[in-house]
Amino acid sequence: MLCRLILIVPFLFLSPVRAQDEYQFWPEVDTYVNLSSRSRLFFLAALSSDQDTRTLDGEFGANADFYLRRFLRESLHAKDPSKNKLLTLRLGYRYLPSLRGDNPNEQRPIVELTGRHSLPLAILFSDRNRVDFRFVEGQPFFWRYRNRVTLERNFTIHKYEFSPYVRGEFFYDSRDDKIDKNAFTIGSVFPLTKRTEFEAYYEDQRDSSTTPNYHTRGAGLVMTFYF
Repeated sequence: MLCRLILIVPFLFLSPVRAQDEYQFWPEVDTYVNLSSRSRLFFLAALSSDQDTRTLDGEFGANADFYLRRFLRESLHAKDPSKNKLLTLRLGYRYLPSLRGDNPNEQRPIVELTGRHSLPLAILFSDRNRVDFRFVEGQPFFWRYRNRVTLERNFTIHKYEFSPYVRGEFFYDSRDDKIDKNAFTIGSVFPLTKRTEFEAYYEDQRDSSTTPNYHTRGAGLVMTFYF
């Protein structure tokens, strides 16, 4: 798993030639519903707002999560039980409509497998492997493979515990037969109540799939509910 982290780092700092800058805001609401000790449902509602073009896109989805293996002991203090599982599987469907602007609508089934490993200094390492099956309006079918690695750790200030993290991700696109996008994210999760938490993050994306290339910077806010 550490080898994946080493391999992904160079892609995070490649600066595309003739890049066009975009600034976006990503609000999101996530809802998890436990079905059993080994499975749950996950519902997603998110928006993507471009500050320059004033476009607004949505993302709405339903997913089923399955816990395949667990740690012998808790690795990270978190409301999300998946962070204490060695291996989890997610099967889902996303609908991405254009709410304002002329971007095409998209339907996107996904398959996602995440492995986790405890590192020294109480750091949790996660390696998410995801395949998007993309049906974009007006385009032939294509698929995308995404590999995302995350390092996170709990910190405590005056008995309040929160979880900062850093992430790196690359995107392989079947249309171009190459890695044409990468992203670097830094953020933190803040518990609010027994069943809710709040997440804030900053993300830097580099996309070379179009001309001119796109360099997107954005901030995201996520409210999460657990039932």
